[in-house]
Amino acid sequence: MIKRVYIEITNVCNLSCSFCKKNIRPSRFLSIEEFLYIIQQVKTVTDYIYLHVQGEPLLHPQLEDIFLLCDRMGMHVQLVTNGTFLYRYPNLYNHPSLRKISFSLQSVEYQHSADIKEYMNTILQFCRNSSKKSDVICEMRFWREDQDQLPVTSSCMSMIRQSYPLEQTNRKNNWKIMDRVYLDTANSFQWPDINNSENHTRGRCLGGLTQIAILSDGTVTPCCLDADGDIPLGNIFHASLNDILQSERYKALTTGFQEDRLAEPLCQKCTYRMRFQ
Repeated sequence: MIKRVYIEITNVCNLSCSFCKKNIRPSRFLSIEEFLYIIQQVKTVTDYIYLHVQGEPLLHPQLEDIFLLCDRMGMHVQLVTNGTFLYRYPNLYNHPSLRKISFSLQSVEYQHSADIKEYMNTILQFCRNSSKKSDVICEMRFWREDQDQLPVTSSCMSMIRQSYPLEQTNRKNNWKIMDRVYLDTANSFQWPDINNSENHTRGRCLGGLTQIAILSDGTVTPCCLDADGDIPLGNIFHASLNDILQSERYKALTTGFQEDRLAEPLCQKCTYRMRFQ
């Protein structure tokens, strides 16, 4: 049963972070017409979408229109952003479709031209306003194992710690800062690479079973870590989502996971699946 669908509204990003998989696909932004068609298809399987695979969603020139469509369609949206363009959308939390916004603050080491203090103040002000005026969950992520040794990252964390009490939650490496605002310092992960020398044939994953991803060119893949589209289950602009989820490749992939078999070469080289063991 598909519980959530990742939709890549653009694969263009303004940063080039070492921990993120570099985009090798042609740069693309979904048009409003394409996005509407996609969520009409997605609506048949779930109301929960994540605007995230690759790219920076706040770069999309029609982001407000995208959210208005989500509001109208009754979608529940999670947005992942590096936050560098948040100043353009200070009231984004007013959209009823926005359920959660995650700020990838591990990107601060790569914002060479930014005023980091101003950047952090913009994010913290957004979180304060959101906490008071909406039910949106805000999450500030520092997903770097060496975060305490990185000067800019350490400075950003200090700004948070000096301004707010950190209350440990029941989740590992997660603290509550204020109502519906959290700090997360989970460890980073390695993107799967089809050229990786590792090769495992046994394993399980939730990819395809509870989640799928749709890239900006319409390619449907099993999960948000298949950023290059190495497991193309079909293209939503050429076939209905229902037909794609009935395809032989999709069935072979998901049956394999259920039987502890890795049917796809990319899955055989992916270590993230170990989190689901």
